[in-house]
Amino acid sequence: MKKQIKNNEFIYYFSIFLISLGVALPHSVLTVLLIKKGLSLSSIMVVQAIYSLAVLVGEYPSGLIADMFSKKAVFIISKFLLLIMFLAVIYFNNVIYIAIAWFIYGISSALDSGTLDAELINDLKIENLGVEKFIGTTNKLSFVAELIGSTIGSFIFYRIGVSFYWLSIILTLLAVFITVVGFKEVTINHLKKKTYNFWIEMINQSKEGLKEVRKKSTLKLMIALTFVGQFFFQAHFQLWQALLLYKGLDKKNFYIIYILFQLLSVAAYSVPIKKLLSINLNKIFCFVFIALMSCLFCLLENKNNIIFIFIYLTFVFIFTIFNYFSDYLFAKKVSYEHISSLTSLKSSCGRIASILAMLESSILLQHISVLNTVMINFGFAAILSVIIVFKFKKSS
Repeated sequence: MKKQIKNNEFIYYFSIFLISLGVALPHSVLTVLLIKKGLSLSSIMVVQAIYSLAVLVGEYPSGLIADMFSKKAVFIISKFLLLIMFLAVIYFNNVIYIAIAWFIYGISSALDSGTLDAELINDLKIENLGVEKFIGTTNKLSFVAELIGSTIGSFIFYRIGVSFYWLSIILTLLAVFITVVGFKEVTINHLKKKTYNFWIEMINQSKEGLKEVRKKSTLKLMIALTFVGQFFFQAHFQLWQALLLYKGLDKKNFYIIYILFQLLSVAAYSVPIKKLLSINLNKIFCFVFIALMSCLFCLLENKNNIIFIFIYLTFVFIFTIFNYFSDYLFAKKVSYEHISSLTSLKSSCGRIASILAMLESSILLQHISVLNTVMINFGFAAILSVIIVFKFKKSS
């Protein structure tokens, strides 16, 4: 069994790298691409909102389905939906069709949550193998693939246009092929019976999963940490370019900052979380809290752009570690039977927080500067994240 798990792990890493590479191709030119398709900036915001809505609506039900049936099959279905989205972007220019394509993309992302990764986490836990290493390696590979993909995409888009999505299609098909051929499900899932009513079983699965969350304080705290963290990540993802423009930085150098973000994320997922949990967390997070508050003050007051960027990158690094901390502990504590549905539930809570964070930021931006808006979100996320970690230490 261990040999098959190791083989599955390799297949998964290869597959996730190819898919991340394909999906990342348009990242650095997406706005330009959609404008060329005839969308206005306001239409683009609507399209992105439709994507978020599709993920939010589909994620938890898709997790229940993955727990009840084959996680491999759900993963493959999600990739075929992704292929449909790629083809729609290539052939359609109408804003309605693009919006439908992004809705399909959202359902694809929702279905993908808690599939092969959950299957492997279950297998690794059963055989007492490295869950921490698996989560860290998966995220590092994704970040590296996104860095490579977005760089390649920005280079070839201005030469071949939207046709670069054919490369995304080829990479995704290759990932599906190696998964179909090489990935073998080995976990025995007692829920996979052939004699039950689908809807009744789905409701029962949901009730049992929510009961597990209520009983396990670690799961509740890690969901809370994911929720709170989105107030940092959304302010970061949506406003970092506007913030650097506000600080007077040349937009031609933004690609360097983007590369630094990806490299820092790889470094954060290289931190030995398991060892970190074995030492005195109270002292560490007291230090982290003081560091975050000091960094927050320095971001508000500092006029030197080099120091400003360094402090900003420190925030990115620390919150990425928080995210790793949350993912690892949740994976360790969740049961085999509900891993997909509860992983999806955790992601859905994060999605709700991201929508709230964007709405809150849009209101704040009407009254205060982008710098103050970012600082409010960073401070809120920093204070509550450290409190949640302290509560975790106390409960454990």
